[in-house]
Amino acid sequence: MTGLVDGWILKRLRGVLFSCLVGLLLFCSAQPSAACIEGLAWGMSLDQVTAHLGETQFTGDSQRLRYTARDVTLDQIPVSQVTFDLDQGAGLRSLAYEFNVDDMTEVLASLRARHGQPVTTSIEDNHHTQQLWVWNTGDDLITAVKRDTANQQQFLISYRPSRLRPEML
Repeated sequence: MTGLVDGWILKRLRGVLFSCLVGLLLFCSAQPSAACIEGLAWGMSLDQVTAHLGETQFTGDSQRLRYTARDVTLDQIPVSQVTFDLDQGAGLRSLAYEFNVDDMTEVLASLRARHGQPVTTSIEDNHHTQQLWVWNTGDDLITAVKRDTANQQQFLISYRPSRLRPEML
């Protein structure tokens, strides 16, 4: 009887040990979660962001470290301008991409495919119309804005770290 119990215990111990090893392998091999756009992550330094986006220009003041990069591509879609903010100690804190309005449908469809249905709203007054789409991914707060004025259309996507995880509500 003792041999039967010892064999059963040894078998269970091997099963638990195997499960722990598999869990450890999964934990160790997991890639870090990259927020914002592929290739960028919150907290990156100016050198790291510049290596990804190319030449940047400082456009802020001493209080806000704001930079722009022009003629960038996001996968295969041209972006006329990227504006991003850095914090001295915390690195990359926000991004805003300006797309051609003709690319809006494809960009919005991609965001919907990746993050699901957004919260949407429209704002109208005498001078302009705005459509807003918002996603909270848990890592990022993504806001897409289409703005129409009498003589101009703009389509922007902004990213910043999310301060509220959806599962907390």
